[in-house]
Amino acid sequence: MRNMGFEIIIFLWLCVIAVKVDGVQRFVELPTYTEVNPGEDALLKCRISDKKGVCSWQKDNKPVGIYRGKYEWANEHSAVGGDCSLWVRAATLQLDDGQWQCQVTASNYDVQDALSSPPAALAVRVPPQSPRILFNGSHVLPGQNITVPAGSRATVVCEARYGNPPAYIEWYLEKDRLSAWSQTNASEVERPRVWAARSVLEMGATRSAHSKQLTCRANHPSYPAPYYRDSYTMLDVTFVPVVSILGADASGLSSLEEGSSALSLDCKADGNPKPYVWWTKDGQVIATSGSKLILAPVMRNHSGIYGCQARNSLGTSDSVKIEVNVKYPPRVTWVGPDTVVEANLFSQVTLECKAEGNPAPSYQWYHSPRSGNINNLLEDGYLISSTPQLQLYNVSYTQHGQYVCVAKNFIGLEERSQQSAPLTLNILGPPVGPDAVSAHGWSGGEARAQTAVCAEPPPRAASWLWGSLRLNVPSHMGRYRALEAENIDGCYRYTLSISSVSAADARVYVLHVENERGFSSHAVSLTVHENFSLTETAHVAPLIAAALVIAALLVLLLCLIIRCRRKRDSVEYKTDELNSSDVKVLPADAVYTPQSHASNRVTSGASVVGVGGGMDIDGARYSPGALQVRRAAVVLQPPTTV
Repeated sequence: MRNMGFEIIIFLWLCVIAVKVDGVQRFVELPTYTEVNPGEDALLKCRISDKKGVCSWQKDNKPVGIYRGKYEWANEHSAVGGDCSLWVRAATLQLDDGQWQCQVTASNYDVQDALSSPPAALAVRVPPQSPRILFNGSHVLPGQNITVPAGSRATVVCEARYGNPPAYIEWYLEKDRLSAWSQTNASEVERPRVWAARSVLEMGATRSAHSKQLTCRANHPSYPAPYYRDSYTMLDVTFVPVVSILGADASGLSSLEEGSSALSLDCKADGNPKPYVWWTKDGQVIATSGSKLILAPVMRNHSGIYGCQARNSLGTSDSVKIEVNVKYPPRVTWVGPDTVVEANLFSQVTLECKAEGNPAPSYQWYHSPRSGNINNLLEDGYLISSTPQLQLYNVSYTQHGQYVCVAKNFIGLEERSQQSAPLTLNILGPPVGPDAVSAHGWSGGEARAQTAVCAEPPPRAASWLWGSLRLNVPSHMGRYRALEAENIDGCYRYTLSISSVSAADARVYVLHVENERGFSSHAVSLTVHENFSLTETAHVAPLIAAALVIAALLVLLLCLIIRCRRKRDSVEYKTDELNSSDVKVLPADAVYTPQSHASNRVTSGASVVGVGGGMDIDGARYSPGALQVRRAAVVLQPPTTV
């Protein structure tokens, strides 16, 4: 067993030696893309496993020799080891920039294991020129703009030439990064070792992009920090004007009041090229100083529809309109049909009021029957209508007097009003008054027969008639005086005064009144009351005293009866057995039952009424309790004078 194990070990050791002796060389590390600044050293790495051949390098398919100070092995013992890396000292664009390959010859002439790496670029950096922008094939100089109509697409090119490696190009609109359509890198024809980087940007031209900065940025490690350079241009996007009105907020427009408010409007026109702006009112062009419209203070004729428009070489904007509505308080412009209106009795009258105001005013009519100068008709009068036309049907004398119209509106939350001049309404017709009235007098004193009559025109004649007598107004005859009529708001009060009146003067007196439109008669019935003489008073006094004494006694008697009955109401009735525990209280109607005999009636001139919902004593039933005694009225008739 030991011999077998030893043999196995010997076999494996021989296999390892055979593999090692017969191993194939191969790349462990290949050359890669390398950048270097001019004058700096560059290390091109290349490592071989099981290297038995000879290392060498090619540049652009041409062999490169080993020269101290220019091309040197990274490892001086590369013939023994597998490191074939190469130092390129003080690299230059003309000599060293290009495609490099690491190569190894075959292990033996009969072994095909020669190696050649893929080409790896060694780039000797060259900073490109500053980027420049091209539009429509022309170079856009600094300070120039790119003009493009709104809604179209603009193709802009940015190029950064003569750089190695090619620059990386970015686009920015203000601070927003844009995505380029493409970037191509091509070697310069006259200088194949450097590159021209070209980026194409396609962008839609919008109004919002107008006057914004477009930036082309070339990034390259050879640039000084921050390792990029920019080129700028401004976008000049042309478009038809669009207008808006500034200063036309709803709250300001709704509170415009004539004479105290001002309005300042600005027509803002956004267009390219710069537009011309004008204002219109109700469709007509008005003169303004540019885009400003100033109304200070506003007047009622400023109300209307205002429009703002603008125009440039590309076209005309739509019109933006606002409504200016100037408020002003009401003003009564007409009231009539005249300052003095005459109408026949029982006819129809129409009074009308017209007023201007904004908002449109409402109307109120006030009436005062008083005539002449009135300090405040609104306080002394009565509100009778809330319409501009006041219709009076079947007019009577009570509707004569003064009428005033009040126009009202609201500006904001404040009420404004104006009162018209008063109208005087005269009702024309014959005298009108009550057919009959009554009057009273006391014997021996003065009696007055009075009645009121309304008439327009005023009565031209009036007289009192009784029996065969006639007394004109004003005049007097003996004890009789016909007083001058009193004018009370268009009506007339007539008075017939009779002195030392007696029972013989009790009769009907007739007032006859006439004016230009007719006449009327009115009866006054006079009643004469007798006075008591001193002797009559002496006879009557004892009777009055006796009656008072009897009344007092009756009141006292009734009070005693009421008190006794209240005490009886409070008594509790018990059964005969005093020791019994059952105590019974009798109901009220068990004690007080209806009585029909004369003892329960009161005939002494007073009536007894039960309190608490009971009935009269002569009724069927009443509840016991307090009684209220109503004293009978005692009428004392004076004795008839013989």
